[in-house]
Amino acid sequence: MAMTGDPVKAALSAEGDELWRAIKSQHPDALDNASLNRHLNEDMALYIAKNKHTPAEALGFLAGDVRFKEVYRIKLAIAKNPKCPQRVALSMIKYLRLFDLADITRDKRIPSMFRQKIELTITEKLPAMPEGIKSALAKRACADIIIKLMELGERRVMDSCLESPILTEEHLTKILRLPRTKPVVIRAIAEDAKWSLRYPIRYALLRNPHTPMEHASRFIEGMKTQDLQDLYDDAKVPDVAKPFIFRELEGRGEPLETPEEVVYELDEDEDEGLNTKPLGGD
Repeated sequence: MAMTGDPVKAALSAEGDELWRAIKSQHPDALDNASLNRHLNEDMALYIAKNKHTPAEALGFLAGDVRFKEVYRIKLAIAKNPKCPQRVALSMIKYLRLFDLADITRDKRIPSMFRQKIELTITEKLPAMPEGIKSALAKRACADIIIKLMELGERRVMDSCLESPILTEEHLTKILRLPRTKPVVIRAIAEDAKWSLRYPIRYALLRNPHTPMEHASRFIEGMKTQDLQDLYDDAKVPDVAKPFIFRELEGRGEPLETPEEVVYELDEDEDEGLNTKPLGGD
């Protein structure tokens, strides 16, 4: 039976196929009205919950509809809809499963405040999670959660983190710069077959005091001469690494210059105090 009249009006009281046609018109007002229709079934409600044209008010109404309060897929769809009102979205967190929450943290269409609240909720629970759950979470969560997982220092979890396609050089260099990063994390990055080949990662590893020397000495060989000179002069580079840098530069015919000692002469004609100036000065 064909739908008669305006789909917006029909959506209020129609049922069955006619109600479906009104909903699938995707008119925002039709979707809004349909959310109030007593003939709305679960599949229709899910369609409305997922639809990008659904008004925020309709999503809020569906979230509180007693007919669907136990239907998980509808709750999840409402929470993942970018138009979901913030208060409604936040109220959904306690009902959603961990990995679905992790998926939401990576969805840039969803408002950042909601994603950040989920990140906080997950990171607070990380220490008590089983290792297997953490490893699985590393494959689905956002970069900030992956960094938190790495900071825990569990080797198998770190290996899963380092395999994440969303991890970047910038994320890892940030970890390498953090004073609180555990030595086991530094070692895991230094030993990783993929990341240890990246030049910015090697540079950051050479500046970290926890990088094992067997790896640091290997990285030195592939560094640019100017970078080696900068590293040699860098106070943050461990002293134990500097002889290796010195030897590498010397082997390239780029010996490091030792500053000449400055010798001062005393001006004996000065009546008050001591006046010093470098030899050969004006």
